[in-house]
Amino acid sequence: MKRPASFPNLRHLRMFVAACELGSLNAASKELNVAQPAISQALMRLEEHYQASLLLRRTGGSQPTEEGKILWRRCTRFFRLLQRGIVRASERSVAPNLTQSNTILARLTAAQIFAHISVSHYGSLLLAAKADNISVSALHRAIRDIEGNLGYELYSKTPQGLAVNRTGTELARQFRLALRELVTAEEELKASDGSLKGRTLIAALPMVRSTILGKAIARTQKQAPELDFVVLEGIYDTMLKALRSGEADMLIGAIRNPAPTSDVVETFLFTDPYSIIARKGHPLDGKDVTIDDLAACEWVAQQEGTPIRNALNSLFAGRAKGPRVRIEAPSTLLTRSVLLESDAVAILSVRQVALEVRVGLLTPLRFQAPIGGRAIGITMRNDWLPSSTQLFFLKNFYEVLMEEIEGFQPPK
Repeated sequence: MKRPASFPNLRHLRMFVAACELGSLNAASKELNVAQPAISQALMRLEEHYQASLLLRRTGGSQPTEEGKILWRRCTRFFRLLQRGIVRASERSVAPNLTQSNTILARLTAAQIFAHISVSHYGSLLLAAKADNISVSALHRAIRDIEGNLGYELYSKTPQGLAVNRTGTELARQFRLALRELVTAEEELKASDGSLKGRTLIAALPMVRSTILGKAIARTQKQAPELDFVVLEGIYDTMLKALRSGEADMLIGAIRNPAPTSDVVETFLFTDPYSIIARKGHPLDGKDVTIDDLAACEWVAQQEGTPIRNALNSLFAGRAKGPRVRIEAPSTLLTRSVLLESDAVAILSVRQVALEVRVGLLTPLRFQAPIGGRAIGITMRNDWLPSSTQLFFLKNFYEVLMEEIEGFQPPK
């Protein structure tokens, strides 16, 4: 995550939050031990940055404008997430208390935050410095400053140089989540005139992304042309990591039930039934398939522990020998390719290969025994506060599901 060319001063944001919370510039001046003209100057800079009036100044005090309320809400969440990272990221024995964390937070700079995120992302000072187009010495100074500020170690020495340790990795994740709040604030301020503007980040698992998700995005953009989408695709662990670090706003696809971590919440949407899929013209195509027929097949399967692999193992439960899994492929795209070029079979949802089935390349085999299905849902961070644009997309997404899935009802 590179630092944007224009980024608000964190000290100015702290002054703005104090003025909103205390109701006057004078009270904020006393609370922060800063001259009142300095706070007035900070507010002016913020209003220039966001191109919005943020605070109404009156003789009896000050109060945020409607735009100011938007920024205040997001800034409060921003600083809370930073503080949560500062307190929770370290070992209990050296974790700062609330007073200490407030002091640390007051000294934290944007340069330190972005430097730490960059080193965490790229894995080394050299790679991070090249990516950010700054000198290694400048980056080294920034990360040493943040480590000295926090009072506990974020990095460890390796033969390749400094590397971020587990504590530093978790802190970088909290930093990314915090920065997502400021990005959302800018988008909400641009859309404060009632228009729909902004960007929604979606992590998608191999499910219905080519049909339902695509239709939902297309419908949303038709109604709101200024909305943008970034869709990440990958295996569950990678997409969950993206969600938990703020690189995605929501994760759409198979849910685990229970959720794998305490900081996300899953919402069930529908069950996507499994089928046994093979190429059109497979020796078993058009026949009533038995479990013995399937035992003689070679299989393409996902890794152990995934819902679809669990379904395959259950299918052969109680037999002396399990399925002959010759290829483990987390990618649905790779699975399709193997099926098209061989007599291997796989358990998949028909929706995952809807196009190939429709054009006659793949087919579900006639196997009567129940195989089960995947619970499809949306996974979100449990403290996520969606913007109006993200809620607008979800509305369209649920409408498409109501059209595509019989009996579907949007979650309340």
